[in-house]
Formats: sequence, C-alpha cells, structure tokens
Amino acid sequence: MKHSRSIFTAAFLSVWTLQALALQVTSLTPQGETSQVRQATAKFSDTAITFGDPKAPSPYNITCTDAKAGKGTPRWNNDKEWVYQFDNDLPPGVTCTLVPRADFKSPKGTALPATTYKFNTGGPFVQRLRPSTYERIDEDQYFMAQLSGAATAPSFLANTWCAVEGLGEKVPVRFIEGKERAEYLKSMGLEKSAAADPQRYVTFACNRRLSPSAKVQVVYGKGVSTPSGIANSVEKRFNFQV
Repeated sequence: MKHSRSIFTAAFLSVWTLQALALQVTSLTPQGETSQVRQATAKFSDTAITFGDPKAPSPYNITCTDAKAGKGTPRWNNDKEWVYQFDNDLPPGVTCTLVPRADFKSPKGTALPATTYKFNTGGPFVQRLRPSTYERIDEDQYFMAQLSGAATAPSFLANTWCAVEGLGEKVPVRFIEGKERAEYLKSMGLEKSAAADPQRYVTFACNRRLSPSAKVQVVYGKGVSTPSGIANSVEKRFNFQV
C-alpha cells in the first residue's frame, strides 16, 4: 500500500512539476465561434523569446480547413505576445487549429503546455440588405441580401422567410433569378461583385403579394450554412412597411 502511495505521489509531483515549468498561456484568442477573424493572438505569463531576434520561432503551428484563406504572417509584438496575422478576414465556414510546437522553448528553457486550440468563423450572416429598412417596400418587392460568405441555396430557402402582419404563418421566400436578377443587381451597381461571388449576393422575394400598408419582417433565421456545412447560429429580423 505504501509503495502504491509512493508511486502515485511521485507521478503527481512529476505532472505538477511539468505544469509548473511550462510556459503558461494567459490568453489565446479567438476560441469557439467567432466571425470576422483577422488574427490569432497568444499572450504568455513570462518571457517567451528574446525580443528582437529575427529568428524567433512561432510557438504554434496553425492550420485551417481553407488553406488559401488561412495564409498569413506570424510575428512577435513583444517578448510575451505572439500574433498570426491572416492575409484577409477569414470567410464563414472555416475552422482553424493551433497546435503547440514541441520544439519551442523560452529563453529559460520552458516549453509550452500541450494544449491545442480551435476556433471557427461560424455561418454566413447578412452584411447588408437592400432595400434598407427605412424605405417603404412594394407589394411585390425584390430584396438583395449581401452575405459575409457563400451560402447554400437550400439552406437559405429553408431558413429565411417573411413574417407578415396579421398572418399567422411563415411566408416562404423565392429566388429572383435569370434576367430579373441581372437587372435588379445592375440597378444597384452590384452586377460585377455578384458575378465574382454569386452565392454571397442572394436576390429573393416573399412568395406572395403583400397587402398595402402591412408591416413585414424579413427573417434571416438560424441554419443558413456555408458549402462546408457550418451554419449561422443567430436569427436576424429586418422590419419593413409596404
């Protein structure tokens, strides 16, 4: 029994010693679901590098599910703060993983904790809706949702609807396509942008004629997803009057 206790105590002390000797991370951002990510930042409890050393290594290897979007440049802001600056804002639907480098050592010879961090950029959200909510809309109004990233057509149709005053049911939306879409986008000067990234510019209408003077909400619900399968988790409502 005493022998077992000694082994347990020795093992516990060994783990505690390794943790005590590890270079502690005081914060690492982002984590979890975060939209509009441009950089990842790690802050440490003690000196992590010799500041000013042009060969100072990165403490983490970072990989993203979209390798092109995940390109960027690592740098040290000071001896306790490391930043990975992405070349561009990460689009929706991207998951990135930061893995500590086993060969990283501080000037004191301390290593990093063996903790892996992850974050994802969530699903697409509405950056802009046209017309604007302060404008009155027509009985057969067309809408244009400019999204933060590509969304799949089925998920948009399934999770976007019109809520009409006095009507106790959701009114589905329908896409505006072909010549009508082209003319509508051109009227807003968005034809080139939409041609370059069509899944970000969604043209649609409520699937019924709206009553004069009625109050209407365009509801962008939870579940609109990127082609990679990451869904929007926040419902957004836009108020209009016919």
